[in-house]
Amino acid sequence: MLSTMKVAELRAVAEEFGVDVSQSKTKALLLAQLAEEGVTDEVFASLSKGTEKVGILAATPRESEEGDVLVSMTRANPTFEVLGYKFTKEHPYVAMSPGDAQSIFDSEFGFRTASPNEVKEYYS
Repeated sequence: MLSTMKVAELRAVAEEFGVDVSQSKTKALLLAQLAEEGVTDEVFASLSKGTEKVGILAATPRESEEGDVLVSMTRANPTFEVLGYKFTKEHPYVAMSPGDAQSIFDSEFGFRTASPNEVKEYYS
């Protein structure tokens, strides 16, 4: 997904995620820097699902799935992966299906639901 984007689109994604890519001149360097900061295809896809509802990642809008739940990581881990979702301190919000969200709430601590306004304010 990220690898199919143009340099300008990658720069917009980096800006949305707060990744400084001013020193990265090529597409390969941009992709490497995004990956180093935890911006993977999975993270991008999970957050971009809620783009229309939440207003983030406006440079590459995606159709949001009806009924998505926004989940916030409140634990102290710098990164945490569960059920194929990756949460980081810099990007603690992930949009997912209600079933996946409930599975995380049932099996893990340090997660809660988040409102679209909360996520929009965080990424503004």
